[in-house]
Amino acid sequence: MSEVALVAKSGRIPGSPISRRLRQNGQVPGVVYGASADPVAISCDARELRAIMSKQQLLGGVIDLELDGKRHQVIVKEIQRHPVRQEVLHVDFQLLG
Repeated sequence: MSEVALVAKSGRIPGSPISRRLRQNGQVPGVVYGASADPVAISCDARELRAIMSKQQLLGGVIDLELDGKRHQVIVKEIQRHPVRQEVLHVDFQLLG
């Protein structure tokens, strides 16, 4: 298991207005996908994500994602950032195995 863990909530409704509201409330929208699973829209705490990003290079790194009480090993496939402020706007996670 990875030493880095992130807690996420599923059930996020996709769409720009809802994602904007999540960001205003300190959450980062994202998606988890894999070969054997359907894509799941998620949200995670922006502070936790920043803390993990400061500890290690997140893109391509393996982390434990706790989603609905279950732990999954994932890699970060893409991080979308604001072009000026460089804050994280969206994160894509890919399931391993």
